[in-house]
Amino acid sequence: MLWGQILGWTMAATTAVSFMGSMKKMRTMKTGAEWDKYHKKIDQSYKTIQANDRARLLLSAKRAAQGARGVQIATGSTLIEQDAVVENLEDTLFWIDKGAEISLREIDLRLAGALQNEAWNAGTSLIQGMGSAYSTYKYT
Repeated sequence: MLWGQILGWTMAATTAVSFMGSMKKMRTMKTGAEWDKYHKKIDQSYKTIQANDRARLLLSAKRAAQGARGVQIATGSTLIEQDAVVENLEDTLFWIDKGAEISLREIDLRLAGALQNEAWNAGTSLIQGMGSAYSTYKYT
């Protein structure tokens, strides 16, 4: 009878440790997802800066070319060229933002699925482990 009690308590303790390990794993997954989001936001900022720099350089080159041609700046067809650069920049920034938003949602969805799976596994493991520990304790 004593060995059955010891075995039952040991099974209960290992089940509790396993459950605590699952909780730790879930916290680690959340932390990992937060880091992924942080890096996606940094990447978004970097791409935005790059797009702004490219547009600034392109506008500068267009202004220099206009001046070299003897065209008066801010009149006529040169405004159309500048508008095209600005529209392209706005379109690029939109897609950078949209890509970052989709990436962040994907991270959230993957995290939610992984957490749900881990919670299910932890719950069933806890119930099964406690049931086994009780039956071992009770019937030995």
